[in-house]
Amino acid sequence: MEQEMKLTRELSGLRDRLGKALRLDGIEQVFARKGLAHAEDAPQWAIVYRTANGFCCVYRGQAVELPEMLDVQIWAEEMDVQTWFIGL
Repeated sequence: MEQEMKLTRELSGLRDRLGKALRLDGIEQVFARKGLAHAEDAPQWAIVYRTANGFCCVYRGQAVELPEMLDVQIWAEEMDVQTWFIGL
């Protein structure tokens, strides 16, 4: 019982730290200002990060590798997604 409570506190802390690191509260505020409170109205997001050979996007659970930043921007425009850059 005590271990379960400790795990629950640790998971809660991890969730809070990840939310702050990814600035998820900022995304929620942007949606609220734009009136995008419902998930079906919200734009699709792709997480983009730098690799040794270019960039990689995580979109709908799949990795999409792109060689240049311009390719990332074109791909995002064609797929109609918002990009979220991390670690650049």
